[in-house]
Amino acid sequence: MEKIKKYKHEIGFHALLNVIVAFFISLSSYVHIPYGGFKGVFVYTIHFLVLQFTLFGFLYVYSLFKTFFRLTFPILFTILSALAFWVYTQDITVESSIIQAILETNFDIAMDTLSFPFGFYLISAFVVSLFLIKKFQKLKQNNVKSPLLIIATIAILFYFIAEHYRFGVLKRKLPYNSFVAVKKYLEKPKMQLITPEDNVSTDKENLNIIFVLGESVRADHISINGYYRETTPLLSEQNNIVSFKKIFTPLTYTAESVPQILTNKSIINNSKTSFYSLYSILNKANFQTEWLGNQTLEKSYEAIVKTNKKVTIIDPFHSVLSFKKKKDLALLDKFNLNNLNNKNRISTIHMIGSHWYYNNKYTKEFEKFTPITNSKYVGALSKEQLINSYDNTILYLDYFLNSLIEKLKKSSKETLLIYLSDHGEILGENGQWFHAQQNTASENPAMLVWYSENFKINNPEIIKNILNNQHQKFSTDFLFHSILDISNIKGFEINKRQSIFSKF
Repeated sequence: MEKIKKYKHEIGFHALLNVIVAFFISLSSYVHIPYGGFKGVFVYTIHFLVLQFTLFGFLYVYSLFKTFFRLTFPILFTILSALAFWVYTQDITVESSIIQAILETNFDIAMDTLSFPFGFYLISAFVVSLFLIKKFQKLKQNNVKSPLLIIATIAILFYFIAEHYRFGVLKRKLPYNSFVAVKKYLEKPKMQLITPEDNVSTDKENLNIIFVLGESVRADHISINGYYRETTPLLSEQNNIVSFKKIFTPLTYTAESVPQILTNKSIINNSKTSFYSLYSILNKANFQTEWLGNQTLEKSYEAIVKTNKKVTIIDPFHSVLSFKKKKDLALLDKFNLNNLNNKNRISTIHMIGSHWYYNNKYTKEFEKFTPITNSKYVGALSKEQLINSYDNTILYLDYFLNSLIEKLKKSSKETLLIYLSDHGEILGENGQWFHAQQNTASENPAMLVWYSENFKINNPEIIKNILNNQHQKFSTDFLFHSILDISNIKGFEINKRQSIFSKF
């Protein structure tokens, strides 16, 4: 009893700390569980209490390093609370992909996720953490002599015993999964680019490839693919368009998907860390290569993009530092359609596309589906509002691609347009939204091909192959191999089975 009385302030502080950590962070991992009756509630209540007990152990040992604790706890607590907010509101799984998306996504895109509830949650977490630090500074018995250290040691041992008994039983819950995710992210090998051999060449002449790299567009929300809404009315009237409905990628966020699309890196995990840029190979074959983007370059694919002979980011100042970003149609103002004599050419146009916040991605005249979203906080919006705003971005995409095609029709070259979104988008499936999470909706990006009349006349066999392959299932690996295949690249081995232009 005397011991309890002596350490009552210490006991009271750690009890309060544990409760606050539970409320702001760890409880988020349990709110979306389908309990299925009393037994489920009972089992997960025990699971939660066990997790909190182990957290007490780690937090107590953490607090023994007093100066370090005072300086780092508010920052750590606020960061973990930020992750917990998204787990609470969208039932996301915190894994290495989420960490990469957070750390490598550009500032301008990240700003579109900010909302008043999110900001309020973060500020509240930070204020509460300062309150806890203030109370912590008054403790006199928080040291290695405290009997609480014995309990903390038992709690930590219990964590490792539980994980040994059943791997991931605690690691899959906040805050543990965030530390595991960061560890996996840091251990992930960095991509290295290889310079192709000098013997790379082509016998092609006068080929004009336009690769439009989209953003967050899912295949089943395009009306030419059978979507019940008329989201692509203009493309529906165009000739020579072939849509591929069965494109697959497990890489559901830009920082991971784009480097894979632009190199010979496969979606299948392997031990390779060195890859070839699509553009470096085409450069060796004397192609004109250019990149025109409406997104500032992310760290994961910046080096790949810069293997283009020309790189243009429209309005880079506003792209990074302003809430008022340019719409994708501004890309077409910068797109220079010239024949470059008999030179082959590939132009990559990188859109902001259908990334959240949807309303910012199209102009007023494309507000066909209403009501639209009026907040950046998903929890305050209806599913109807969110899907309406998203579908309006597809209408804008339809106009963009149609305008580009009309422009390309003026070229005398054999012209080929390939549109591919980097990934899809989750629109309420399983209570989830956006992307950077595994879901069939985010794993099926939109993809289509348009070819000019002179391309059609001069390449009848290839057109036949395109039409025959449109119902096949391809991974996003296809892009690299298809472009090199249609370019008749010699001196570099490609996988013909991954080319939409080959006969199977």
